[in-house]
Amino acid sequence: MTRVAIVLAILLGNSASGREIHVPKDRQTIQAAIDTATNGDVIIVVPGTYTEKLKIEGKNLTLASTDYFQNSDHWATVERTILDGGPDGRKKGPPIIEVKKGAELRLIGFTIQNSHHAVVVSGRIEVAHNRFIENGDALSFESGSGGVYRNLFEHNGDDGIDLDDSSAAVIEDNVIRNNKDDGIEIRLHKHRGQLLEIVIRRNVFEGNREDGLQLIDYPGMGDRTFRIERNLFVGNAMAAIGCMADGNTKENYEGADLLEPVLVVNNTLVDNRYGITGGDNMLLLNNVIVGTAKTAVKRVHGDSVAGVNLLWHNGEDLEDCDLNADRFLSADPQLDDKHKPRSGSPCIDAGTASFDYHGEQFVLPSDSYTGAAPDLGAFEFKPAR
Repeated sequence: MTRVAIVLAILLGNSASGREIHVPKDRQTIQAAIDTATNGDVIIVVPGTYTEKLKIEGKNLTLASTDYFQNSDHWATVERTILDGGPDGRKKGPPIIEVKKGAELRLIGFTIQNSHHAVVVSGRIEVAHNRFIENGDALSFESGSGGVYRNLFEHNGDDGIDLDDSSAAVIEDNVIRNNKDDGIEIRLHKHRGQLLEIVIRRNVFEGNREDGLQLIDYPGMGDRTFRIERNLFVGNAMAAIGCMADGNTKENYEGADLLEPVLVVNNTLVDNRYGITGGDNMLLLNNVIVGTAKTAVKRVHGDSVAGVNLLWHNGEDLEDCDLNADRFLSADPQLDDKHKPRSGSPCIDAGTASFDYHGEQFVLPSDSYTGAAPDLGAFEFKPAR
């Protein structure tokens, strides 16, 4: 296994073991490297600006910036290795990268910019340590799947991440901020068959001009589940987590009678216009919702249930909900400037590690919290040393 493949295995848990192809040393263009590569190959790109339109079909490849694995200042390399849509890229046209059905790509260490749809996935992708800036939609899953880890999605003209049709993904440890529409938009198109699992964990959603996370419902119930866990939602202009009805993406705060299971666990929502809207099959557990301009929790009812959650200084705490109001604490959470609990916060050890959710026991792993019980909110309290 090459040195780069070893680093990839550590980063993404894969075992890329093919040859290294360097651009432009071995091939003048990235697409030429893709065309000559075989399964398992790693394509390494030197810093510069590239205006190609890349297509991956029928192969399992890695595409990475050349200095990323050598340079201790990783983001400096990412900022200098640019995949650019070109002067007309923001208009309708082909994406910068298209991963076709049956193909697999690991994409590591690039700035991806100036494209109407920057990366479109109908196959499988693992995306790590990239900057998606100044695109329309940045990363779009179209009946695709994969993992999205430790990226920055910023100043995109539409959504940071889209999931459409029969898509599934694990989205962890990203910063998704200041996008013109939603941070993440997921359309729950009709899907029956293999269960689609969508995990959204430890991300920061900040300053998006519509919703932080938007779930768009369609008639009927699809075979998919959501786990929304330990995210921070700050200052999103509309809803932190908004459920929309009947294919509508224009936020109206009505909430949707969304039937798919949505587990909303250990999140912190601060200074959004609305907190959580809609959902007929939600579990709300160990969340902190603070400083909401309008309503913290609206129209969450049906088969939805709530464990312990903390609400504070909201315009209204609960509206049109049939949740047990006793499950919601009212106290100043005493958060610091990074929205983490201070010493003495009522959030510390106040959460629930297990909860009955429709006859099944939902259990948080013991290594996911540090005290006798989970803290409320996205962050566990850590005493100053």
